Amino acid sequence: MAIEAVIFDVDGTLVDTNPVHVDAWQRALRRYGYAVPDAQVAEEVGKGGDHLVPSVIGDAEDALHGDELREAHGEEFLHLIALRPVRAFPGVDALFDALQARGLRLALATSGKMPYLDATLESAHLGVKLLVEEIVTADDVASSKPAPDLVVVAVRKLGLTPAQCALVGDTPHDGEACRQAGVPFIGLRCGGWSEEALRQAGASSTWADPVDLLQHLDAALASAVAAPPA
Repeated sequence: MAIEAVIFDVDGTLVDTNPVHVDAWQRALRRYGYAVPDAQVAEEVGKGGDHLVPSVIGDAEDALHGDELREAHGEEFLHLIALRPVRAFPGVDALFDALQARGLRLALATSGKMPYLDATLESAHLGVKLLVEEIVTADDVASSKPAPDLVVVAVRKLGLTPAQCALVGDTPHDGEACRQAGVPFIGLRCGGWSEEALRQAGASSTWADPVDLLQHLDAALASAVAAPPA
């Protein structure tokens, strides 16, 4: 079945924000007395705070301080991104133009909340909100990535079947969400994950960044074949 819409993750896929999220989570964790290695936090970025916090401090500590940590992360992220402008990865605008020229519909699906998305796009001077039909954030779902909720809601809002959509993301958490939703996953390595890790998470193809994806767009779209949902 031909792909009719492409859903994009944002952090690490369109905008180079993963290091800022690591820093914001570390500041929040230290605020509550938790010492977690940077590498451990970095592996969890791409998940929403509902999954990230228990992954790094455990369920018992999440029950004690999880809500406060998630709130603190948001505060720290908005503070940091106001001080430290982030960049959109090269080729994002051209990639969106090429997809629209092919008649494909576009959507965003991010594990962050809408204020974080707005701050990110404003900092990166990226106007993709004007180009997409649908936006799904953590505000819209019960569970963020790697749960499938964000992807399922994006597909539903587009009025398509999972096999008619593909998601472009940068982490295995995107791949797991796609696997459970039955949506093909195209991986980008600009978020820091290797081709092997993305392939193991179900990526039908992987590309260095949006420019690389644009240069091989027809091949990437042709490779995006849906697996049955988990």
